[in-house]
Amino acid sequence: MLETSTKELRRVAHNMMPESLSRYGLKASLQDFLSNIPNATLHHFGEDARIDSKLEIILYRIAHELVNNAMRHAEAKNINVQIVQHPDLISLTVQDDGKGFDPNLITDGHGLLNAKSRVAALNGNMNIFSEPGQGTEIIVEFKTATPS
Repeated sequence: MLETSTKELRRVAHNMMPESLSRYGLKASLQDFLSNIPNATLHHFGEDARIDSKLEIILYRIAHELVNNAMRHAEAKNINVQIVQHPDLISLTVQDDGKGFDPNLITDGHGLLNAKSRVAALNGNMNIFSEPGQGTEIIVEFKTATPS
């Protein structure tokens, strides 16, 4: 049991802060994470420059949470993750074809609340577009600074 617990703890720790994030950046880390999810794809547009490490961590964790939500709760058949990177702005979009929900009725569920608080902590914007039976699209945007 101890060995199983240790392996699970390592897996969780890796998903929260994979080594590829600090070494290679957001794009490579998301590619690595999504490579284990057969119905998820990553699209990257714009610059491929490193951004502030704190922002990379926040974006990775938000993407991780939103993809997990799409798999767990939305029962999505397809999940698209898109990064658009401009010199002064980066956006993350997670879109799924799952069962959707009414964004005005979000009362529980720590995942979306955690994502919203992370976005607010770095003065970003988060928009949720969803309707029951119509899937979900969540767009997160941050102004960027040069990496530290």
